[in-house]
Amino acid sequence: MQHKKIHLLASMLLTMLFCLVFPQTGAAATQPTLYLNGSSIKLPEPVIMVSNSVMIPIRVVSEELGYKVDWNQKARTISIKNGTSTILLTVDKNTASINGKTTQLDVAPMVKNGSTLVPLRFVGESLGLKVDWDNESKSVYLFTSDEGSVVNPPDTGNGNSGETTPPSTGDVLVKDFDFFSNTLHIALGRDVEPKIMSMTNPDRIVIDFPNSKFSDEFNEKFGFDNNGQGEMPITDYPDVQKVRFAMFSTTPNTTRFVIDANYKLDSKVTRNGQGLVSIELSASTGGTTNPTNPTKPTKPDGKYTVVVDAGHGAHDSGAVSVRKRYEKDLNLQIANKVAELAVKEEKLNIVLTRSTDVFLELSERAKIANDLQADLFVSIHANSIDNKPTVSGTETYYYRSESKAFAELMHKYLIKGTQFKDRNAKVADHHVTRNTKMPAILLEIGFLTNPDEEAVMFTEDFQYRVAQQIVNGLKAQLGLS
Repeated sequence: MQHKKIHLLASMLLTMLFCLVFPQTGAAATQPTLYLNGSSIKLPEPVIMVSNSVMIPIRVVSEELGYKVDWNQKARTISIKNGTSTILLTVDKNTASINGKTTQLDVAPMVKNGSTLVPLRFVGESLGLKVDWDNESKSVYLFTSDEGSVVNPPDTGNGNSGETTPPSTGDVLVKDFDFFSNTLHIALGRDVEPKIMSMTNPDRIVIDFPNSKFSDEFNEKFGFDNNGQGEMPITDYPDVQKVRFAMFSTTPNTTRFVIDANYKLDSKVTRNGQGLVSIELSASTGGTTNPTNPTKPTKPDGKYTVVVDAGHGAHDSGAVSVRKRYEKDLNLQIANKVAELAVKEEKLNIVLTRSTDVFLELSERAKIANDLQADLFVSIHANSIDNKPTVSGTETYYYRSESKAFAELMHKYLIKGTQFKDRNAKVADHHVTRNTKMPAILLEIGFLTNPDEEAVMFTEDFQYRVAQQIVNGLKAQLGLS
């Protein structure tokens, strides 16, 4: 019970930490989904943001997170203890201390409407939580390392229950796992180096953990069939079908995870030193690729090839505007105008992922660019946010470091075209910018949920102006202007 309570209390901090690290500034149309070690949690109450920092009441720290909090009203100081660390803060003072070591705060603690508020960034980082953000699904994930907690091995069964559970062998507990964005995360009781193998026919990645076993917690959450195997279907990442798991019978005391892929993928393994193993997937630099690409355009000699991707399409409408117009249509209209205007550019070859209202998987869009060995990739989108019609502006996103310069340059031209508020170029994890092999960016033209921006975005003059600036940005990036 205490073990579960620790997880639940930590999840509350994740909820508020999300608001600080990833404030809701328009990238999502719905409220984010929050997960603790793979289990979804709900935001217990609203929090307050001051100067881009989230402030939380000290009662949340004590009641929801379970830490000891002392409030000295006369001295206006707050002491927070979590068993290993003591944090000392003072109202309206921009310095604090952790175990006697002074550090600077972005925002000082304050008293508002009778409630004492403390900066979440400082508290969260002091607790050492690992937080991951999946931009495509608008989800936040928290993984905790509970080395101090003891979980009994799963019951092997006595023949009466009719259920099969994994053997209780090995000395390292596999506690949890989840797959989001392009990464498989596996939480163990302590740091373990996995053995990774890539296999073909069919394409899959095998991860083995020697001297390990599945915990009671894992078995209860995911379950195993009568053959001692389990699986999780993957629906939000089109390159992967499912993740399977079982005790590997050939090698004693080994837990095995298998990523069943639709084609050959490369993998990168990282460990946080406390039991969390992350296997990040990416398009393979060689071997078999996704065969579903509907077109095979060629790359003309002597020209730079740029793939322009109109986001969404067909049954995938994207965001819906305040006047019930679809993002997919706006994206397509601007993309087609980019291709139209680029015809006069002798050194520029534009390839559209779609020129009509059709649907393509994200993997297909990236594959078109990779198969062409395109020089640049640009995905066109429009933004939205629920119940905040005043939020406005233009954003440009990139994922890989080699795309940063392209994103920053194109953003300058894009702002000239939209003439909207400048929301800057920034990092985000999108499939099409992550799995393309050339500099790749994603443009958020404006907010369809802002009545003023929506009114002009569907006009011909606006779309041609933006399309021309996109062409100008491409030329500048390629040294053609």
